[in-house]
Amino acid sequence: MRISREIDCTDRLDAYVVGIGRKWVLLHAISDELRLDGHSAVRLHDIKCATRSGWEGAAMTHRALALRGECVHSPAGGDLDSTAGLVKSLTKAFPLMAVYIEKLDPHVCYIGRAHGVTRKKRLRLQEIGPADWAFTYSMNKTTDITRFDVGGGYIDALHMVGGDPPDCRGTNSGPPMPRP
Repeated sequence: MRISREIDCTDRLDAYVVGIGRKWVLLHAISDELRLDGHSAVRLHDIKCATRSGWEGAAMTHRALALRGECVHSPAGGDLDSTAGLVKSLTKAFPLMAVYIEKLDPHVCYIGRAHGVTRKKRLRLQEIGPADWAFTYSMNKTTDITRFDVGGGYIDALHMVGGDPPDCRGTNSGPPMPRP
């Protein structure tokens, strides 16, 4: 599918839909190199247009993936009905996630290890930059989050190089780490 969203300046997403919940849609992303590249979760109400197979390049994309033996799949047990449930599911299945707040700033994302959602509905994220872990948590309102990415090439490379996070001291309201 080719998915466009209502949020200004957001990326168009080419992906296979692998799950739909009350709040979130889970996609198996297709990279510009026509390879499967991790998963994205986007808010259902932000989707403006979803074109099934008529987009230019769809047939070639499907064929290239099949010839490479790449198979679409969904992480097991994903909760797409609530943001807290989605965070818990993604954290269980993947070591890192990218968190987007595109309505506030479409050019910023935070990458790190999620440490749950607080009672005040804020995501606690221990961020990683190019192999450098923060020693504090950043906090984002869950209502500001528009997209999560997990399991993609860049995010996996960050985890391979940076390893697991060190113990964290608390919260940080400073600027985000740079976006890839």
